[in-house]
Amino acid sequence: MCIVTNDISKAIRRKRADLGLTKKEACEQINISFKTLKKIELGSSEIKHSVYKKITNWLIKDY
Repeated sequence: MCIVTNDISKAIRRKRADLGLTKKEACEQINISFKTLKKIELGSSEIKHSVYKKITNWLIKDY
């Protein structure tokens, strides 16, 4: 399991806002569930390594 820090949560919210994406659209781009994204955006939480990798790849892509 990987821990999502508040900094990562903020980065996700910031990129989503910059791109004008809804949570649903961001979930589709990242390929994770809505429930997982909601949990991550709320702050520190533990997620699977595979989800952490998807998030970090999305954060660095085209940004």
